[in-house]
Amino acid sequence: MAVCWVKAGWCGHEAVIDANKKDSNTIVFSLETSCPYTTEMHKHFKEINIAEELTSRITETQTYKRASQFIPCVGCPIPSTILKTVEVLSGSYH
Repeated sequence: MAVCWVKAGWCGHEAVIDANKKDSNTIVFSLETSCPYTTEMHKHFKEINIAEELTSRITETQTYKRASQFIPCVGCPIPSTILKTVEVLSGSYH
């Protein structure tokens, strides 16, 4: 299990990402936030394939593909925080 908190910046929104391994290849996560854009993104994006996400170019990750559909702010740190959570749960950091 990994829990990350992020304060997004000038918008003032905060988010808590709570992630767990569903199996050896998949992470499921919840996203609690005051941001309506990331809330909408999370309705369509709750599971991540670890290997695909961590071996893709940044623009090809499911995280950034979904973010580009819902989040209008180019500087939003929530997508990168989701990816960092994936890295932690994958064991990339010890």
